[in-house]
Amino acid sequence: MQLKVQKPLGTDNSLSIHINDLSEQLAEKTEELHDMEILNQTLILRERMSNNELQDARKELINVLPNILDRTKVGIKRMGEVCQKPFQDVCLQKFSRKDWEVRAVELNSLWQEKVNNSNWHPFAKVIKDGMLEETIHEDDDQLKKLRSQFGEAVYNAVVNALLELNEYNPSGRYVVSELWNFKEGRKASLKEVIECVIEQLKILQSLKRRR
Repeated sequence: MQLKVQKPLGTDNSLSIHINDLSEQLAEKTEELHDMEILNQTLILRERMSNNELQDARKELINVLPNILDRTKVGIKRMGEVCQKPFQDVCLQKFSRKDWEVRAVELNSLWQEKVNNSNWHPFAKVIKDGMLEETIHEDDDQLKKLRSQFGEAVYNAVVNALLELNEYNPSGRYVVSELWNFKEGRKASLKEVIECVIEQLKILQSLKRRR
């Protein structure tokens, strides 16, 4: 004798309604996801446009304001430029009064060329705070020789220039200008630069009135 299992009344209809509800919800979620993707792409595009505008504004300020900005606070810093003073100080000690200035200029120019040379890559990759970074390879033969012959200050001048170029212009390896907060030793914001310009203009206007 076979037993027949009787389906509850309305089961097929309820299941169909449930499937239809799920389908409608899925369609709504799919549409919402599509809208979110469009919004995300729009925000990314706006951010890129804003970043481009900010970069253009920084470049324009760099071009027109080098003689207005107060270098004690905010000014133009040439990133990747080898500082001359350490070379002057060491050459003043090592060479005669007649030759030291010429030797300082020659050495400074020589090492600026080396820093700008993309074929010279005295960097080592290290992991810091879980991130891969490039730092100076202290066993580099040229840097070791420089430090041995001319001391720590000259070595640091070259290393700083290398690190700046590696951060600001690694592909080109030539000196680039940047708006700089000299007081805090970092890149200056547009707000800081504008505030400094306004302050300088006020000083100039005050001087004109006195005259």
